[in-house]
Amino acid sequence: MNRRRLILASALLLPAMPALGQSSSGLLNLFAGTGAGANAFVERVTIASNFEVDSSKTLLEKSTHPQIRDYATRMIADHSAILAELRALPDAATRLPAGLDDRTQEKLIRLRTFEGDELNRWYVQMQVDGHKETVEIFEAYAAHGEVPRLKEFAERRLPAMRAHLAAAEALQAPRPPQ
Repeated sequence: MNRRRLILASALLLPAMPALGQSSSGLLNLFAGTGAGANAFVERVTIASNFEVDSSKTLLEKSTHPQIRDYATRMIADHSAILAELRALPDAATRLPAGLDDRTQEKLIRLRTFEGDELNRWYVQMQVDGHKETVEIFEAYAAHGEVPRLKEFAERRLPAMRAHLAAAEALQAPRPPQ
């Protein structure tokens, strides 16, 4: 498990420690718990989606790169739809966090300091890293979540999260000279 995954798993596990038992499989145990897993899932998806929207708006304000702008436009549309869907789910509506957590807010502030190619590189890297985490969270909840409507939401939205990750990774790929 790389350091980033360990930090993510630790952050997700802290609020649910009483529900975890002795297993070493953090996300699986978290999402098989007594409700804390649903809270953690909704919180992480909401924070991630808010970050996708906010960081993509920043990118659109400052970048002229056409492919990255197209990707950012897609992230705003798709993650706004995810947020609207979560707000409409009775099982999620009372669990939604008010805003970004400190770690994510710091990433957004840092992104806003960049310009040009540096902005594009940082934005794409943040998209790759963020969607890797998001895919892991969706996979774990789809497999082991305890709230049926949230589990169905995770199962249904997982292919889109994988597609977002693949598209972000494609933006990192070296391009032939023009």
